[in-house]
Amino acid sequence: MALVRVTLGGKRLGYVRNNKAGSTTIINYLGQLLWNEKPTTYSGTNVQDYCGEDSYIGREKGFESYHKELKECEIRIAVYRDPLEKIISGFYYCQEQYPHLNLDHFLDTYEHYLKDNYIRIHCRTNTNMLGPDPSIYTHVWNMKEIDTHLLPFLEQLGGGKIQKTRLREHTPPVITEAQKAKAKEVMAIDYQNGWCKELISSKI
Repeated sequence: MALVRVTLGGKRLGYVRNNKAGSTTIINYLGQLLWNEKPTTYSGTNVQDYCGEDSYIGREKGFESYHKELKECEIRIAVYRDPLEKIISGFYYCQEQYPHLNLDHFLDTYEHYLKDNYIRIHCRTNTNMLGPDPSIYTHVWNMKEIDTHLLPFLEQLGGGKIQKTRLREHTPPVITEAQKAKAKEVMAIDYQNGWCKELISSKI
């Protein structure tokens, strides 16, 4: 989790990294525009190498730790993911690291599992990553709109072309209706705060 701050098209752009919501792809797209990054590269904190140390803030900190810096950006971008898809994707990503993980036990004891740093990074809610109020952003997109909305926006702003990529694409797992219901309970705060439906993508 981080706040990525770069200058693009003469404007200060802030993108809040939301793990398991296309963040690896998005940072690669910024890299393609800013330092000719290859579309096959996991860019990550490479932003700092090319845009300065303050361009990547607060990897392990909560949203509140960089709220002030985000508000200072002229363009503030949030990309969220359907809460159900996000938690399930995060779980199975972590299971690659911890093969013993069981989905039912994970959902039943979610807060306990968040004590593990690796799991916390990949399984937090959109709200935890992006904050409780979507209206503080100038641009809000669903993860499914990365290539249809965010990509052309970045190309226009940066005056360059971006090659489409999907660096961490996986086949969605099949889960039971009971698991879906429990996952929605775990992610309830996202439904309360609006990180679950098509939002207005641009206000400027």
